[in-house]
Amino acid sequence: MRQIRVLMIVPNLRVSNGVASFAINYYRKLDPSKIHMDFALYSDRPSPYYEEIQQLGSTIYILPQVKNLKEHLRKCNEILVTKKYDVIHNNTLHISIPMMWCAKRAGISVRILHSHNTRLGETRKKEVRNKFFLPVLRGLATDFAACSRMAGTAMFGNREFTIVPNVIASEKYHFEEERRLAIRSQMNAAGKVIVGTVGRLAKQKNPYFAINVFKKLQIMIPNAEYWWIGSGELDNRVKRYVESQGLAEKVKLLGSRNDVLDLYQAMDCFFLPSLFEGLPVTGVEAQAMGLPMVVSDTITDEMVYTELVDHISLGEPVNAWVKFLANALSRKVNREVYSNELKQSIFSDVGCGERLIKVYDGLLRRHGGE
Repeated sequence: MRQIRVLMIVPNLRVSNGVASFAINYYRKLDPSKIHMDFALYSDRPSPYYEEIQQLGSTIYILPQVKNLKEHLRKCNEILVTKKYDVIHNNTLHISIPMMWCAKRAGISVRILHSHNTRLGETRKKEVRNKFFLPVLRGLATDFAACSRMAGTAMFGNREFTIVPNVIASEKYHFEEERRLAIRSQMNAAGKVIVGTVGRLAKQKNPYFAINVFKKLQIMIPNAEYWWIGSGELDNRVKRYVESQGLAEKVKLLGSRNDVLDLYQAMDCFFLPSLFEGLPVTGVEAQAMGLPMVVSDTITDEMVYTELVDHISLGEPVNAWVKFLANALSRKVNREVYSNELKQSIFSDVGCGERLIKVYDGLLRRHGGE
């Protein structure tokens, strides 16, 4: 089999971005003799992934803004003509229409549209916009993929799609009591009960509701502290909201971090009240770290591979959520055993590179690209 050349299209490579995590976790496991993967981004956000990708011999393209359509199309065509890719793996929505159009014109035989969510936008306005453009985008794609059944059905209906599950590095995710104590000491969390969320500070993740739940929880559990790891468009507004609720000493907005694994060690419970998700990588990670979890019922049970996860409806009152969190915090869990649960699940990165190559190879053969 000749080397397959792939252009992976993602919004950005920010550490707290779930799509970026999906892409980098597969990328790390690819056999470079069989596949070469480059990245095209729509925004340039600081990320440690840049150096890693470039050291492995891949190229990162930052596309001009789409509103400058002439320059954007020029860059898309330049990339596609220079590298002559076999596969376009697109993980974005309407913003990628020009690139997919250029790829079709360039004769790229496999153009994958990948769904990562169960809704088409965080706001009603974005959802209407994306729904309007979706038929165009689907028409420019040759094939569909999704991180879960729910995410695939949401974007593709009854059309055929391939499930490409989110994966994480199974050798990295294991609980260590000594590490936990060290991190808690560094974070001034000794003697505290830590509830944690990992995700963008964006409407999709439901941060205001999360803070409201925690506000009542800390009345019940005075030594509770809430960590939110991740940044996004709501950074400043959420910070002001925390301060307005008198929670500045209790809620730590930690921003994008390179030490998320250590922070999982220090947590006592994981909290994810998202309005919608495809299949959150953070939920897979938290289970591997042995964290009891309280998540919204909008999150697919396809994510669940342990008994650590409790789902609750977003329609339930705040007090019900507080009770679920309190119960999760009271659980006695042997956190050391859950790394083995990960290794036996479909979310382990062991062998994922070969599985992705087989997907690409199969599609290329189907479309006569090999």
